[in-house]
Amino acid sequence: MAINTSFIESLFFGNIDPQARAVKPGSRADKLRIFITDHLPEIENALPDEQRGVLDKILDAQGELDTISERDSFILGFRLGAAFTYDTFVNTATPYRDLSEKL
Repeated sequence: MAINTSFIESLFFGNIDPQARAVKPGSRADKLRIFITDHLPEIENALPDEQRGVLDKILDAQGELDTISERDSFILGFRLGAAFTYDTFVNTATPYRDLSEKL
């Protein structure tokens, strides 16, 4: 029997992974991934050993920077969503008044 849980409970228990996404085959992202995967060994093999280490450090740093950027975008998205929800359901300020309101 399935247990009904709230969205927040599902998120808390790790049943929702907002970043679990697959790249669509043939998409621009897929083509870029394939290009990098196909050409990176060529670059690595052309470098002397000491420069390969530098390249590895650069790629690691880029991966860490990507993670920081993705996390920031994820947080910003939640904040924008919360602001949108607040403005939609809580904020009643408008530049006009209802005609039914008394002056």
